Amino acid sequence: AEFSYKIKPKLPAQFKSAETNGVPFAVILGEDEEKAGKVKIKELGLPEGHPEKDGVMVNKTDLAQEVRSRLDKQASTDAVTASMDGLETADPVGQ
Repeated sequence: AEFSYKIKPKLPAQFKSAETNGVPFAVILGEDEEKAGKVKIKELGLPEGHPEKDGVMVNKTDLAQEVRSRLDKQASTDAVTASMDGLETADPVGQ
């Protein structure tokens, strides 16, 4: 968990701070989410235009499993990326 030292930090500033500090996800529980029995999971660092840039709604009862699943997926992506370090790409044919 991360904490901003400001008394009333703006949400975008909190996201930026969390992203800078390597926090992979934010869980948002606002009034609308609370009324619907849901939370929003926002993956930090996604590029503009990504379909989940603004987060995804999940049932509060599914929160722990959904975060675990997303962390596992992220870890496997990181492992594949790490295993590719040092690989060189072949020159395209004819160039």
